[in-house]
Amino acid sequence: MVDQDSHFLRRLEQKLSGIGHQSYLFDCYARAGQSVLQGNYNLLIVNIENTGDEGSRFVERFSKERSTPVIVTSTNGEVETKIHHLKIGAVDYVVKPVDFEEFMARVSVQLGKGVAHSVVTSKLVFDDLTIHLSSSSVERGGRLISLTKQEFSTLLYLARHQGEPVSREKLFENVWGNKNLRQANLINVAIGRLRKKIDDSFERKFLHTVHGIGYVAEYRD
Repeated sequence: MVDQDSHFLRRLEQKLSGIGHQSYLFDCYARAGQSVLQGNYNLLIVNIENTGDEGSRFVERFSKERSTPVIVTSTNGEVETKIHHLKIGAVDYVVKPVDFEEFMARVSVQLGKGVAHSVVTSKLVFDDLTIHLSSSSVERGGRLISLTKQEFSTLLYLARHQGEPVSREKLFENVWGNKNLRQANLINVAIGRLRKKIDDSFERKFLHTVHGIGYVAEYRD
């Protein structure tokens, strides 16, 4: 991944790690250089922000020399710019700021062309926490954690938005199917039970409260 936005790179690295992929990060084309051109990668994600034509030339050169798919990111949403980069070799063009759920769906499509589908979708891994999608089960530190269906769905939704604060409204809408915010205390109680199961026995916490907003799933150093 080549991008000057270190926050974006870190969040994307976390999400890719969660589906079993290692990332290599570069903050400029000069540092990416021959490593990107000579390395064996499944996908290249390139930001073309504030680089003049350098970003476009980098994408074009890489696409001519390698068959690895390229996703371009930029705050420039002009149709002409999108078309230009698709013509010179990009397989996708995503306008920032990105919706990470949508962006990861696009990334998974490209990664799925080079790796087995089961590798991409069978589980989410966050350090010592593993969420098994096929069996709807969770392990942490090698120990199976018993969760209710609703607890599993809540954890999965938060994990898929790793590093991104999720409001109570979003949880009601996407997990609980109930937008009655007068029942917000029910979410608080449910998250409290989930935290006890996921975090209480471990020094590093995965679930955190974001005051005034909701909750976030991430490990903090």
